[in-house]
Amino acid sequence: MTVLLDLDLILNSLVSELGPTVYFILISSENGVIKKSYINEEEFNKASISLNISQLYELAEETTESIGLHSPDFNIIHSDNYYILSIKILEKLIILLTEDQVDVKEIFKIINRSITPP
Repeated sequence: MTVLLDLDLILNSLVSELGPTVYFILISSENGVIKKSYINEEEFNKASISLNISQLYELAEETTESIGLHSPDFNIIHSDNYYILSIKILEKLIILLTEDQVDVKEIFKIINRSITPP
């Protein structure tokens, strides 16, 4: 079964449903090229963030492969009162900076609703 990842729908749904608790959303290719982005208020270096997260995924994939595990599907970094959540899905990376009060399960529900049949 083939499915499509509607990048506009993901971006718009995350922004509208998470509101001011999300500071930025980046959707990139696996090699760090920005496909879609949203930045709330502050300016961030999108290219650097995307490239660093894609390199983090590459390292995680190499590490898990070397010990016989499957590649990770997501990563959560907690700092102060914020999460950096990165999700790898259908050859794309979705990267969010949110307040840590956000229910992470809700983020996954929003993204799952944005996966559609062709």
